[in-house]
Amino acid sequence: MAEAKEPPRDSATSKADARALLEEAEAEAAEAEALAAAARARARAARLRREALDEARKEAEAKAAEDKAAEEKAAEEATDTDGPKADDDVADTDEATDADEAETEKEEVSDETPEDAEPETEPARSRRRLRMPPLSVTWKVAVILLICAFVAASGYMMWNRHEVNERSQRIANFVAGARQGVVNLTSMDCNKAKEDVQRVIDSSTGQFHDDFQARAKDFTTVVEQSKVVTKGTVNAAAVQSINGDFALVLVAATSRITNAAGAKDEPRNWRLKVTVKNDGGQYKMSNVEFIP
Repeated sequence: MAEAKEPPRDSATSKADARALLEEAEAEAAEAEALAAAARARARAARLRREALDEARKEAEAKAAEDKAAEEKAAEEATDTDGPKADDDVADTDEATDADEAETEKEEVSDETPEDAEPETEPARSRRRLRMPPLSVTWKVAVILLICAFVAASGYMMWNRHEVNERSQRIANFVAGARQGVVNLTSMDCNKAKEDVQRVIDSSTGQFHDDFQARAKDFTTVVEQSKVVTKGTVNAAAVQSINGDFALVLVAATSRITNAAGAKDEPRNWRLKVTVKNDGGQYKMSNVEFIP
């Protein structure tokens, strides 16, 4: 019988080596995966640390800005009451605050890595922005107050000017009514006595109008029979007082008289106290008193 063939030993050895190599490769892969996981964990921890540092820095900057704004507001209020001394105190406080902020920022930066450091100009810019609004608001309030004051002053001046103009116009109307009434009363012509008497009636009102109209016929007869010719002029007139639609006007007048008794253009001076009424926009005599 033929002897059985014995399997080659080289084949068994190759399989064992392959298995060993496979196990070694798997171990190396596991080790590499563990190293990668550890690296990811370290990277995550570093990122979380940077985020925590950024958040702490932002909170510190916000708190510093709030403290700065509060100090500036207090400094402005103190400046209004304490004067130059308060300004010096506020300046010292600002310097101390700036020094504290610089120290705080220096400590925060020293804790960070160079990769996490940020420029220091942003906090300074923020402080400048925080300082600007109070001044801007102050100017706006001042401008608004000035505008309101100007509008109020202009309104008052216009109202006062209107009142003055209205009063001046009323005075001028009362004086004009008194002057015209006195001229009509002291100017008579026997050749047209009726027209002259009617002119006096038309320029009067109230009790004086009624009384003069009742005596108009007799007065006309006297003027015609006496051959009277008078021409009156007003030398001066001024308002003494005004009460509603009435005004008391003092008048100085002169009349030149010619009559049948022999008078030839003789001057006669008169002083009168004339009450003038605004009768529907027409200023007429309501009473006449001759002052000795």
